[in-house]
Amino acid sequence: MEALLLSHNSDESATLRLALQRAGFFVRISMDLEKIINDWRENIADLIVLSFPKPEIPLSTIKQLRAFTPAPIIVVTEYKTEDAHVALLDAGMDEVIFRPYSTRVFIAQVRALMRRVSGVPLFSLPILTKGDIVLEPSERTVKLKDKPAERLTQLEFRLLYILMVNAGQTLSAERVIEYVWGYNGKGNRDLVRGLIKRLRGKLEEDPQNPRYILTVTGAGYTLKP
Repeated sequence: MEALLLSHNSDESATLRLALQRAGFFVRISMDLEKIINDWRENIADLIVLSFPKPEIPLSTIKQLRAFTPAPIIVVTEYKTEDAHVALLDAGMDEVIFRPYSTRVFIAQVRALMRRVSGVPLFSLPILTKGDIVLEPSERTVKLKDKPAERLTQLEFRLLYILMVNAGQTLSAERVIEYVWGYNGKGNRDLVRGLIKRLRGKLEEDPQNPRYILTVTGAGYTLKP
């Protein structure tokens, strides 16, 4: 597994890196949250740890990061107020750890979080077939008729999976976001539209005139086998 660590404090960065390694991760370090967001599709990770100093946490940027990935995110920061704690959790953070903290407890929290979010391993999910569409969870690929298999990103896989499991039903944008990104999807319909567009590009012969993934005006999206 791979963890992405953002920290501006060299001493804490070294501590967190060692702790993550002991938890079983290969660790990459970054000091630029915007760069993490911009490069995410090429540099995905299984876990993100964000360590912030005392100044205000860039909540809007954190929400933007959550929009790009379902990977669990841990924030390490100073305790401020209950409202600030709640705001971080509402922004989609999976764990908020306040200083001072025990390295031993941090490792245990990371392991517990990964057990919690892993759910059912992809390799144990059955192959899904709906009409011409075949989704292979263990390979995270989709195959259509006699065409070569297409590799899917984590978000594309989650989106197609929920559409196939609910084939023929209309799913609202809010429900899609709650499943794919794992947080309340109010006001984030653009995220779904962008992901639908990318998935259609891999699945449809003519993405502008889709045959399989259809938009139900005013209601959401549905998969037509």
